[in-house]
Amino acid sequence: MVCEINYETKEMSLSDYIKNLCEFENIEALFECVKMIKKEKKLDEIKEMNDEEMLIYFMNAEKKVMKK
Repeated sequence: MVCEINYETKEMSLSDYIKNLCEFENIEALFECVKMIKKEKKLDEIKEMNDEEMLIYFMNAEKKVMKK
């Protein structure tokens, strides 16, 4: 799994959610991924995204960050 956008469905505290996000080695790409998703999708669409869709966004974000 690339990232869990909706931490509430897993009954995870916000602090645990943030700790999980910080486990990513490329945190810049993660931030870029979130920005891209938020720009292109509505909240309901984000909740419906599957892991493969999120992986594609994350990979595109990694490419974008590497170009900078």
